[in-house]
Amino acid sequence: MSFTVADLKPRIVQNIDALEYPAAYTFCQKALELEPHNAEMLEMTGQVELELEQFELARKHLLESVQIAPEASYSKYMYLGQLSVEKEAISHFQKGVDLMVKERNGLAADSEEAKILATKISSALCSMTEIYLTDCCFEPEAETKCEEFLQQAQQVDPENPEVYQLLASVRLSQQRNEEAASALNKSMELWIHKEAGDARIPIYDTRLALVKLLLELGMFEHAFTVLENLQKEDDEVVDLWYLYGWTYYCLGDDEERSQEEKFALWADARDCLETAVKLYKLIGSDDDAMFEHANELISTINEIVPASVEEPEEEIDENFEIVSDDEDAMEE
Repeated sequence: MSFTVADLKPRIVQNIDALEYPAAYTFCQKALELEPHNAEMLEMTGQVELELEQFELARKHLLESVQIAPEASYSKYMYLGQLSVEKEAISHFQKGVDLMVKERNGLAADSEEAKILATKISSALCSMTEIYLTDCCFEPEAETKCEEFLQQAQQVDPENPEVYQLLASVRLSQQRNEEAASALNKSMELWIHKEAGDARIPIYDTRLALVKLLLELGMFEHAFTVLENLQKEDDEVVDLWYLYGWTYYCLGDDEERSQEEKFALWADARDCLETAVKLYKLIGSDDDAMFEHANELISTINEIVPASVEEPEEEIDENFEIVSDDEDAMEE
């Protein structure tokens, strides 16, 4: 039986939706054999290759799709932005934003499709800002571009918490700490009271990054609020326990604390940091510096706060589930 590209496309989509990427890839390859210059198939193939971590092939096919149909589909530009660096990445994101704005302008402003596009546009502008905050931070226009992109992102989707979290990073880099704190408060207000699973809640890693910003600004209670939510969602993350420990440590490091308060906070810090180290050894992490810092903090605490023989030790079972005799050990 011979298939056409029209026959293969729904099979590809079905397998992508089912996260069956190897099967989807087989159909993609067959489709490209039939129509090697089909821009839509080239993009779909690149998308599947991204999921299969075949990044060079993905980039090749996405660029081919751009060359054949440069004004069709903003998605391929978003993928290429992720696969590129510095100003090349920004140029891809910008083209994607332009196409999304054009598409959004043709929709009713209050339609669900327009709202979805607004969020995507805002997030793409945030990605462009991050590039100027990191890879292109020494470019003469970096600060101006950060302000420009964030202003546009806020205008297109004022309810996107990512915008305000990134604004806080920019303000911190400018040493405008009060404005940074205000931006983080605004960011958290937009999602902190939403039910678990709400699409407006930032992804786990974004909230971990939020905790780091909160700690930099000394917003410890806010940090605990975010960490407690993260713990309920997934408590088998090395960074979670490291940040818990770092938060307790910073609180205990306050010179105005009594010795009793300091010892209690640093004991909690040690519990969390030791959990982070155990998880690191079991499931690993890309952040070796974090592992080293956790061990340094534990050594510092051990020199000052004696380990209590009555203090229950946490263990991690073979399923990486954290168990303790004192379930409230990590709660403030």
